[in-house]
Amino acid sequence: MSWTASDGTASWALTVGAGTALTSAMALWYFASPSVSYRARAQVVLAWMLSLSIVALVPLDVVSTMRADTPPEGLAWAWDWAYWSTFASTWFIIPLHQCYEDAADFSSVLRLKRALRENGIMFGIMFGLVTIGSVVMLASESLSLSSLRAYGIVLGNVWGISTGVLLMGFGLVDVPRSIWLRAGYAGRLQRAYKRVAGVSRSLYEAHAKLAAQVTAVATTSRVMPRRHELRWAMSAIENETPEFASVHRGSLDDAMDAAEDDVLDYDYDELNDLVKLRRTVRRCVRVYNRTRAQYVLAIESAFQCEALESSRTSSMRRMYRSPTVSVRDGSLGKCLDDLEYTWSVVLTPILLRLLAVGLTFFSVSIIMAESTIWVGTTWGNADQLSMLSIIVGNAETSSALHIVVAFPLFYMCGCAFYSLFKLGMFSFYQLVPRNTDAYSLLVNASLVCRYSAPLSYNYLMLLPIIKQSGKVTTFSQKMASNVPEVAGELNVIVPAFLGLFCLAIALNWFDALLKLFRADNFKFESDKDKDESVDAGKAIVDRERAEVIEGGRIGSTNDAFFNDNEPTEQRLPVIATDASLEGEEREAHSSLLSSDLESGSARWDNSKARLQQAMQQSMNRSGRAARILQTQPRGSPMSQSGQDKVSKLDELFSDLGRHGPDGNL
Repeated sequence: MSWTASDGTASWALTVGAGTALTSAMALWYFASPSVSYRARAQVVLAWMLSLSIVALVPLDVVSTMRADTPPEGLAWAWDWAYWSTFASTWFIIPLHQCYEDAADFSSVLRLKRALRENGIMFGIMFGLVTIGSVVMLASESLSLSSLRAYGIVLGNVWGISTGVLLMGFGLVDVPRSIWLRAGYAGRLQRAYKRVAGVSRSLYEAHAKLAAQVTAVATTSRVMPRRHELRWAMSAIENETPEFASVHRGSLDDAMDAAEDDVLDYDYDELNDLVKLRRTVRRCVRVYNRTRAQYVLAIESAFQCEALESSRTSSMRRMYRSPTVSVRDGSLGKCLDDLEYTWSVVLTPILLRLLAVGLTFFSVSIIMAESTIWVGTTWGNADQLSMLSIIVGNAETSSALHIVVAFPLFYMCGCAFYSLFKLGMFSFYQLVPRNTDAYSLLVNASLVCRYSAPLSYNYLMLLPIIKQSGKVTTFSQKMASNVPEVAGELNVIVPAFLGLFCLAIALNWFDALLKLFRADNFKFESDKDKDESVDAGKAIVDRERAEVIEGGRIGSTNDAFFNDNEPTEQRLPVIATDASLEGEEREAHSSLLSSDLESGSARWDNSKARLQQAMQQSMNRSGRAARILQTQPRGSPMSQSGQDKVSKLDELFSDLGRHGPDGNL
């Protein structure tokens, strides 16, 4: 049999290229916040395309191996390009880009230097592993470029398969379970209320942290002299910080009294402290914006659940709608409502249960194949232990073979990536529609690159029918080239215990074990485990519904909810001589400042002392203040009227450091 385009491989290759590009672009449009830079968007789209191309090349590789005499031209090159591009992206390029986006230095060169320093530990560990492997290969007289390449593949696959299979295990259990629970009416509204209560609590926590940093910015700006040489840096921080009045209900003095000492521990005479302040503010703003978007989504989801529950219990088969959705009028509107009722109330639960049953079948098949993956090295008839292998062997046409190979692989990868969102140690990033920041997108891109190739290779290991046919896929051949047999056996250790791991997940034994050892970072969060108050969530939804019905917006009744999307004007003039300095010159200039070893509280006391001294000098220069003071006998207490006037002067002077010469912020 010769290789021809009629087998469907040419059309599949074209579909792979167009599909990966379109899917990546649509995912970026759906998740990315408008504030994400173009360089971050390009990096994320490229990483997603390369990762999806690896997963999409597997069906093409399997079909060309089983149905053709020779693999198609360019397949080996495509594997090399996709694999090593994702390898370099996940371990080198994207980590640097992540730290660069998270850094808050005031120049691109300094941000890049900080990214290199923060990744130095990981790079050092990788360099140490490469050195050890090189020494071992040199001692065995097998050191070469191909052996180093095989050594990198072994390290990447052992890490990716070991951790990726465990992540996939939770998804294989929780994804069908969550879909089944979503199809049922019982408890659906209660779960929505619990989610609202949990997100509302997270919103209050994010607001409290952001408010503390806004207080720190306002306080540091107040005590910094208006003509200070680092005023340009303080001005940049203020322009990125939400307005004080938007976050706080009271005055700055009240916020300062309530703030903790470590929040105000910033010395404006040191550029590094201002960089630290700016980075903390950016992180707090990032978390708050993400949590605020999640709060809106949770409220809208609760509205939808209430509407569906009312529609389900309606004796007239009436379709109730969320208060955020306009009501349809006329005969056409009634017809559309009837169609929506049939789809949402009647058909959707049935289809979701059928989907849950089908995914459960694939989950059981994958778990059984993974748990018995070691049998292939012992028993010759190992294909009978893998339902996936049987399905692939019964595919009659090339198109059918493409489908039966692609769907289980995409399901495995989807379960692994689903678990990344549920694992506690990865709670620092979330993908929120239209509100995902650049850092979270880059983290996701890095993880997708890290697990796409190892999971694809693991999937090929679940198809012993290919090996029994006497053929080897191009990808498997590249993964096993120059790799010692002992190293290859490491890839079957963790999958062999997947069955026990999934059983522990299903019976909640895994959570109990983590609770015993207090390892909450390794706990997976599931909807059935949310420990929130249903009554608290219902009360929040009731308030929001009443506000929306009256013409308000979601979040108007929540004290921790505010919008600060409008651009703020520059509040302080930038000194020309300081603005003209480059990043290195600014850092060198700040290093010439006197630096003491006093504690944070001592620096704060000195700042307040400087403020009081400046206020006293201003009053001495003011003729009105001099007349007020001359009316008082020396050594006698000032009258109440005089104290009030002096207090007004103090307030006027305290605002000079935050206002420009024209009196505007």
